Amino acid sequence: MTDSAIDFSDVALRIKETGRKAGAKVVGIAAADAFNHYVPQGHRPEDFLPGAKSVIVAGGDGPTAGAWHSPDHDVIENIGYDLRENVAVHVMADLIDHEYGYYAIQAPSREVSGHTPPMSMMLAAVLAGLGTRSLAANIILHPQYGMLYYAALITTMPLPPDHVLEKDVCPAPSCVKMWERFGTTPCLSACPASQGGCLEGKIENGKIVENFYDRERCHSRAQTYGAGSFQKMLLEIVNEEDAEKRKSLLYSDFFTRSIEALAYYKESIAQCFECIRVCPVGMKDRAKM
Repeated sequence: MTDSAIDFSDVALRIKETGRKAGAKVVGIAAADAFNHYVPQGHRPEDFLPGAKSVIVAGGDGPTAGAWHSPDHDVIENIGYDLRENVAVHVMADLIDHEYGYYAIQAPSREVSGHTPPMSMMLAAVLAGLGTRSLAANIILHPQYGMLYYAALITTMPLPPDHVLEKDVCPAPSCVKMWERFGTTPCLSACPASQGGCLEGKIENGKIVENFYDRERCHSRAQTYGAGSFQKMLLEIVNEEDAEKRKSLLYSDFFTRSIEALAYYKESIAQCFECIRVCPVGMKDRAKM
């Protein structure tokens, strides 16, 4: 099938509907070359799929209201709420590949060097018109649903891109009022950098003018399982001189979970959601403790 025989606007609508039926809450499209202005070579769509024209982004539902209400914070990340958007991406990629004959691959997003992913899903979501960055650790907030989990596919199919949102989702009107009265917002007060937390910021005329996020501090608290925690724990075990304590550390639940997370990394994403737990954007879709 030649390009001239394809109505790419209709195809885009079909792809989006296919993604939503497969589990995505929202689906947006960005032009592949739109990334070039923001990221260096090595992190652009064409670096992973030569001839890339479009990036299709799927946003998956966050935790259910019941998960937000659970007193065990591990429940949110252990259940695997970050899986649905990945399924949607694979289904859309299959459609593009099998029915239209264009190349399509899932965009790589798992960190392979420090905390920097090969390709940013946050940027992809913004460029696809699905949300904007927030005071809450730069998490992308969708205007209706708030925090979503994002995955994307890269394709050589030239699809019409969606527009970047013209209005910032953050700060919400209630947050602006809180800032004007108290000099803080729900997320900033949940984890203030001045008190050992991760967040700091400033709002002027209803817009974010300063935004600070201590990623390393947040990582040490939120991502307590996985490669980082395994390395830290292993070093502690190796350096422990007391044989009994060393054995206790080796067989501890924490170290066992760290090992499991190496093999099943999707099981452990993050344990701290306090900045989002109090965020008013999308609040109606989740219960508060």
